[in-house]
Amino acid sequence: MSLPLLDLACTSPEQLVSALQQDGALSLCDSTVDPAIGSAALAAANRFFDLPLAAKQALAIEGSAHWRGFSTMQNERDHREQLHFGNERPPSPGSEPWRRLIGPNLWPREAGFRTHWLAYLDTVAGVGRRLLTKLARAFGLDSSVWLGHDPYLLMKCIGYLPQPCAGPPRSGVAAHLDFSLVTLTQQDDVGGLEVMAPDGTWCAVPCRPSSWLVNVGELLAYVVGERLRATPHRVVNRSSSRRRVSMPVFVNPSLDVVLTGAATNSPEPVGPHVHAVLSPPVPPRLPFGEAEWRRKGENVWCARCCGSGSGARDYR
Repeated sequence: MSLPLLDLACTSPEQLVSALQQDGALSLCDSTVDPAIGSAALAAANRFFDLPLAAKQALAIEGSAHWRGFSTMQNERDHREQLHFGNERPPSPGSEPWRRLIGPNLWPREAGFRTHWLAYLDTVAGVGRRLLTKLARAFGLDSSVWLGHDPYLLMKCIGYLPQPCAGPPRSGVAAHLDFSLVTLTQQDDVGGLEVMAPDGTWCAVPCRPSSWLVNVGELLAYVVGERLRATPHRVVNRSSSRRRVSMPVFVNPSLDVVLTGAATNSPEPVGPHVHAVLSPPVPPRLPFGEAEWRRKGENVWCARCCGSGSGARDYR
């Protein structure tokens, strides 16, 4: 299977939905966007991962009150390092725990990193909003209801570590669904990203310069029901000499948005495990901020791994 490459600027809402229903994901470009913005951001990500470990650890996520910063993950599910950031905001007043997710980022000392990455985040956020507008239109819905007044945007610069010289290949990130409306990912040419097609087969996603892989997130599947399914995906960097770099941007609702789920008859998934936050039966209402805080602040990130029903709390 080869994912279609569509130009958002001239593709109809119905064509976008058809591609996602047929293949489970799609490759997207936008002829209204300057490709140099993405190239500069990806080059900055490579430069960041080339920094000495001490310089990266100075931005450790443990030093942020808002879940932003650098971390490494080397376990049975992950073999990567990443820098996690989002909307640049002052801390948010209020007693709700999810307000702790709002705040400033941790940046490298060199100003160029911040400049390139914030320009890229802003650009891709615009692509994501336009994409959601078209997808909602295809279903006769209004995407502004999902996004709210200040969408919670997250971006990661991820460096998937080369394979060790001995032993079986290590997973860069295990099979999972994104807890987002949509995720747009730009990647380098090392390879290793795979998506699961609707028939259950895993398909490689080759690098296409100046384009993004579009994954349907759990939240979009939640609000449109069985009309779109969230996209299972995984990464195995099979190179023993090169790091694989990617930049996913997660387009989410505003943290104060309460989503309404569409009716679904989807059964509990079977077969190889795919990590997912939500698990059937899904609640009829989902306050996004509370759900996102539970995922991050309380570390309940997979309904099946973290306890029965952990992702299916009834929020009525």
